[in-house]
Amino acid sequence: MTQDAPQVLLVEDDPTLGLLLHDVLRLDGFKVTLVRDGLEALPTFHAGRFDLALLDVMLPGRDGFELTQDLRVVAPHLPIVLLTARDRVEDRVHGLKCGADDYVIKPFDNEELLLRLRSVLKRNQQGQAEPRVLALGDLRYDPESYEITWSGGERRLTPKEGDVLKILLQRAGRTTERDLICRMVWGASGYFVGRSLDVYINRLRKILKADPKVTLRTLHGVGFRLDGPAGEAP
Repeated sequence: MTQDAPQVLLVEDDPTLGLLLHDVLRLDGFKVTLVRDGLEALPTFHAGRFDLALLDVMLPGRDGFELTQDLRVVAPHLPIVLLTARDRVEDRVHGLKCGADDYVIKPFDNEELLLRLRSVLKRNQQGQAEPRVLALGDLRYDPESYEITWSGGERRLTPKEGDVLKILLQRAGRTTERDLICRMVWGASGYFVGRSLDVYINRLRKILKADPKVTLRTLHGVGFRLDGPAGEAP
């Protein structure tokens, strides 16, 4: 968790409740980014540095259960709280199995919600902060400046090149599905978005040749895998 006010990604499609939660969280010292669509949430998360996600379950585009599963792939330690009127035991169990840390039923008491958010943050804050610079082999990548450096060279990536590389570095040594990258970066998946992804993968493959120990592999029909010796961020 960052040292400043906790950054919360709030995903709620109900305009009235969304604004209410936004104000309640801000008054309690959180910094809040509010989005109202399940597909919009992933690119927003990927472009920022969030300490907690508060997700409604019933969302357009991609529901809270699916969002939780996506976020768990790229942010395994991110505190995630689901917010829903679905109070069946099966729904709560399903939410927790998807990777949520807590499940809050509507209607809720504001004070109880804040206490539960603080509790989840406290459980997850020690030693889980995402490094500012991501490293693999001799490569160093700063997602905030989009700069990639290596021994003897440097380059500033385009935002989309950088967003794709960030996911691959976060999951170095593991296969990342094409559709997940498309949703995280573009907010959608499909043929035309997939073609755009292939363009950026080809660009990155050329850039990553700067370190011959790093390999960007394509697993046809599945996704991509970035392999190389572990690097240490400064």
